[in-house]
Amino acid sequence: MPGQIDFATKRVIRGVILKLIYQKHERQETRFRDLTLLAALDQLSFHVYLNLVCELLQDLSDRGLLKFESDRNRRTGVVTMWGIQLLPPGRDVVERYRFDPAVDVG
Repeated sequence: MPGQIDFATKRVIRGVILKLIYQKHERQETRFRDLTLLAALDQLSFHVYLNLVCELLQDLSDRGLLKFESDRNRRTGVVTMWGIQLLPPGRDVVERYRFDPAVDVG
């Protein structure tokens, strides 16, 4: 079972997630899904697991910074997230027009 991640690290990863989504938006690329976002974070040397990525996406969605589509497999209970999209308040956080204490965009 993966170890616990401290609050400060979660703040940083939330910021990285927003920046990755922002970059895709700027380039008008295909939107992330949970597994491709996990792979992108892994390439940046963040050793995270899928459940944590989903938790952080839900956190960012609850804060009104992004939105996504999701579905739960009724047989396995596994949640899949796709079409992850930055909302205007999320862009404002990345561009530093707005501050969110739960997100560290560096």
